[in-house]
Amino acid sequence: MQTISAQKFRDEATVEAKRAAGDYEVFVSPVFEIEGEQFRVIMDGHHSMEAAILDGVEPDFIEQSARDNDTVALIAAGDIDDFLAAHRNDCDYYDIATGHDIW
Repeated sequence: MQTISAQKFRDEATVEAKRAAGDYEVFVSPVFEIEGEQFRVIMDGHHSMEAAILDGVEPDFIEQSARDNDTVALIAAGDIDDFLAAHRNDCDYYDIATGHDIW
């Protein structure tokens, strides 16, 4: 399974505040499949993810439900393209672990 994102912008002051607070909570989508591969999207917590990486700790991944974020309902409905479009921010989707572009 790949954890992916379409946001590369990180505000350094926000990352430092997350590090100081030990805030490593990263909100992710449920796992979904495209062409036989499994993915989950970082929906919120990009700065916390960066803080965890810099501090060498595992982020606290918290899976969102449709109750937490209504765009998750798109996954359950099989509307992955609209879900991905809703979470595209400032770049193409890339794999968090490798930095390689996915789409």
